Amino acid sequence: MKFDETKPIYLQIKEEIENAIISGALKEDEVIPSIRVLAQQYKLNPQTVSNAVSELLNEGYLYKKRGIGMFVQSGSKQKLKKRRSEEFRQKDLKKVILKSRSLGIERDDLIEIIDSLYLKEY
Repeated sequence: MKFDETKPIYLQIKEEIENAIISGALKEDEVIPSIRVLAQQYKLNPQTVSNAVSELLNEGYLYKKRGIGMFVQSGSKQKLKKRRSEEFRQKDLKKVILKSRSLGIERDDLIEIIDSLYLKEY
């Protein structure tokens, strides 16, 4: 994984784990790799990985079984998708709308552009 220098690495690891949950690569009630394994996988200090995992535990996306490991909390996939969807609306989509207004793109034209892009296969 190539890290973005403008964002803390532990947040990028957290996002990677969230992406794995959303995509189904990590399933609900499934054990996640240990901090040591993740640190080796990403070639990072275990404390950096631990910070990412701690945030996911605190936010309720993971839970810990003592002596066994950490697991994906039931309902995490839906919860993450909902959170990410709201972030998309508030940040990304809002920027698109503001930019289209500044360029004089009418609402109907914007909807037409979105429809054509949405239906396009990449």
